[in-house]
Amino acid sequence: MRGRTCPKCSRSALVLRVRRPLVIPEELHRNAPEVHALGPENTGSALIRLAAERLGLKDLGESDVLDIGCGVRFTQVIINRDIPIKSYTGIDVYRPLIDFLRREVDDPRFSFFHWNANNTKYNPEGLKITPESRLPVEGTFDVIWLFSVFTHLEPSDASALLAVMRKYVRPGGALLFSAFLDDTIDSFEDRIPDYPLSFPCYSERYLRTLVVANGWSVSSVSPPSSENPPLIQHHFVCRPTRPYP
Repeated sequence: MRGRTCPKCSRSALVLRVRRPLVIPEELHRNAPEVHALGPENTGSALIRLAAERLGLKDLGESDVLDIGCGVRFTQVIINRDIPIKSYTGIDVYRPLIDFLRREVDDPRFSFFHWNANNTKYNPEGLKITPESRLPVEGTFDVIWLFSVFTHLEPSDASALLAVMRKYVRPGGALLFSAFLDDTIDSFEDRIPDYPLSFPCYSERYLRTLVVANGWSVSSVSPPSSENPPLIQHHFVCRPTRPYP
């Protein structure tokens, strides 16, 4: 809420603009039921704090953030709890979610884009991701994050997406993503074959190899968060290692 002088009034008057809360329809919340039960704004604010801490930032007030697989909770909590952010660009494969956010969010810091990328679990009819694929956005970003995206990717898609994202990070920027890690396996295992990509596991060594091969270095790998259930699985912070051609 902020005040200004009304130019049409004979004397100064306080004109108040009341920001209405962003209310998300239940069917657009796509987190796991046990996580959703904790409250989207609660989990969203906790993950934003965790991301800032892992990236060595006080907050996101000076950061242009690209969220791939954005869902709705980060937009909801940033707006409703007035969390500092320079800009937030959300990408998702679920068009109804993007259409809703475009229609309901009236804030110049936010923009939303549908990406028809293939995923066996969430978008089986989409286009296969390749290293030459382009995201539906322009420009580059200080922070790219993906929560619960690599947790549903097989290795060729994970590698291709790492290559794609390298085009969109600024030289001093960072990438944060979560994944299921299991060092009892050599490289990759889709743990529940009857439900493809519901629980795909990587060895840390193998996932590090994919990261480095696509122009990133690994700054840190952190364990799952302490909540039950965890709000985030193992998570990587990566930095670009070479100029993008």
